[in-house]
Amino acid sequence: MHDVIVVGAGPGGASAAIALAQRGIRDVLLLDRAAFPRDKTCGSGLSPNALVQADELGVGEELRARSTPIQSVKIVTPGGRSMVLASDGEALVMLRREFDEMLVRRATSLGVVLRENAKATALERHRGRVTGVRLEGGELLEAKMVFCADGAHSIFSPDQRPKRSISTLMGWWENAEFTPGQIEMIFDKNVSPLYGWLFPESPTRVNIGICIDGQDDSGEKTKRNVRQVFDTFLKDQFPGRLDKAEQIGRLKGHPIVYTNWVDHCTEPGAINLGEAARITHNATGEGISQAMETGIMAAEAAADVFHGRATEATAQRNYVWRLRKRFTAAFLSGHTLRAVIGSPILDGVAAAYGNPLVRKSVVRLFGSALAGSRVEETQAN
Repeated sequence: MHDVIVVGAGPGGASAAIALAQRGIRDVLLLDRAAFPRDKTCGSGLSPNALVQADELGVGEELRARSTPIQSVKIVTPGGRSMVLASDGEALVMLRREFDEMLVRRATSLGVVLRENAKATALERHRGRVTGVRLEGGELLEAKMVFCADGAHSIFSPDQRPKRSISTLMGWWENAEFTPGQIEMIFDKNVSPLYGWLFPESPTRVNIGICIDGQDDSGEKTKRNVRQVFDTFLKDQFPGRLDKAEQIGRLKGHPIVYTNWVDHCTEPGAINLGEAARITHNATGEGISQAMETGIMAAEAAADVFHGRATEATAQRNYVWRLRKRFTAAFLSGHTLRAVIGSPILDGVAAAYGNPLVRKSVVRLFGSALAGSRVEETQAN
């Protein structure tokens, strides 16, 4: 029997496995349905918060050496105005294929056992307690505790609440026109109250994408065609900038699920984390730093149990309240940002951006709502 089985080796699961090993939990089995390195559809942006978690996990130095640094953020309003902000906190872009594999290698270097091509299909229970997982084909793997980090489509989540989701679509281009070291967040009226983006992934390649609400105001699945919205977005926002560019591969999309109140993410013997616990930013779709941080928090809860500092029930209750304390304010700020984007306010702010007081307010708003850290004004267009 293993001490902990972690289902899913993305940023959340791999971070949890690393943090468990760092806290003296020696028999950790990390499962993933794929083999590494493997591709993952994602914008691949890493916020300052993600860098904080990377340092704690011992991969910060390697991450900085291998990624594309971001020095500024260009914000384009629904009316076509723009503001360029330079961050005093680190932000990076690194392909998920490379980032996830880096975290997995860090985990195995600490003694975590990685099992690839292992698709978990069910949680095993005995007398109301999770005691392990079953793999495709029927193999049973037993554990004292199971971490579920299986993402937006989690089949193990005990949360029966209706899901709120964000739909995304993105593509990659070589030799597009862009400013090195600058990400673009484009609050196009057609994707309101969300946004589109351009992320530079290398000196020559960019990732361009959009995210739109997956439900309408009544909670029903949106009838909007995300491909049509994306085509209109490219035409409106990048006239001429892709004329000499070569599209790499095909467009890809994935859902992002979120919540406004953390709940139903534990059960006896199991903890859900990251997007399997619906913890993502509801206005930007960011989920990597949240997954990493919740993975570390889950490891801390398990360590309290294994080292006799708390009962499992107490440790899980503390875990849930730590998540609420950490992320509820961000959920609220996300709704505030959505409201601002869906109104004329953002255009008005851009028009008044030359005023020093307005600049300071913009720095504060976007620092907390987008980057999780303070940013400094550089220019307005």
